[in-house]
Amino acid sequence: MEASDRLKEIFQDNKKSHVVTLEHEFSNTQMEDFPNASAYCQRLKSLSDQLKNVRAPIDNNRLVLQLVSGLTEAYSGVATLIRKRNPLPQFYQARLMLTLEEAGLAKRTSTSSASAMVASSREPDLGAEGSGHARGRGKNHKKKISKKNSQGGGRGVGAGGGHNSGGAGGAGRGGTG
Repeated sequence: MEASDRLKEIFQDNKKSHVVTLEHEFSNTQMEDFPNASAYCQRLKSLSDQLKNVRAPIDNNRLVLQLVSGLTEAYSGVATLIRKRNPLPQFYQARLMLTLEEAGLAKRTSTSSASAMVASSREPDLGAEGSGHARGRGKNHKKKISKKNSQGGGRGVGAGGGHNSGGAGGAGRGGTG
């Protein structure tokens, strides 16, 4: 009988410390620690289920509020929508809203990346000339450099974007426009 009582005490002590550990982990779970919304939601649900198994259940409202409070800034819009619903949505509904928002963000990001690629492909390829002095100058300056280089003297544009004086031009593109 004593051994049985002692085992119960040990189990109860372990259970309490396990609850404290799970509660801490649940309360400090943040989306930024996960690769996507699904993994974040899965971890919150798993911790909630583990707490339920040790008789410290998490109700739906607390689960949804923790889901919202751990979101990154990119999800502030959907966080506001979830918080304003009265009553709060069920966890699976909030998870769906979050994953749909993630898909929308991914689509907007890919669209803006494609737009940026198209815009950058329309800009002239300045190579090493793109940095430093050469980029801000107009077409007339490039014509002058080209004319001087064709005469065998003057300045050439070096590989590092600076100017080398004298000679037949610096290394790299030689200042031809």
